[in-house]
Amino acid sequence: MTAHAIASTLDGSLQRLAGLAFDMHQDRAIARQEAAYEQRERNLSAVGKVAARVQSDANRIAALQAEVARLREENNGWRVRALGAEGKLARMAAAIRSMRSAA
Repeated sequence: MTAHAIASTLDGSLQRLAGLAFDMHQDRAIARQEAAYEQRERNLSAVGKVAARVQSDANRIAALQAEVARLREENNGWRVRALGAEGKLARMAAAIRSMRSAA
């Protein structure tokens, strides 16, 4: 084998090796990009789940606030009735006392 043939064979081998190295580099770069994309997808999915949970909690809080407002109104109604009943009771007690003192 001549020096030219050896150099030519070596040059071809080095070119194939360089091509393989470049392909491997490209494959790694693509794999990193895909991994980053998948990580973003997972993060967005997690953010979506948290956002849904926050929305659910906000809806629950709003429902509880409405229930509290309703119960306060109901409580105020009972308070007014109780005050009315106390007033009637006081008037009846005064009437009974005046009837006793008149008798």
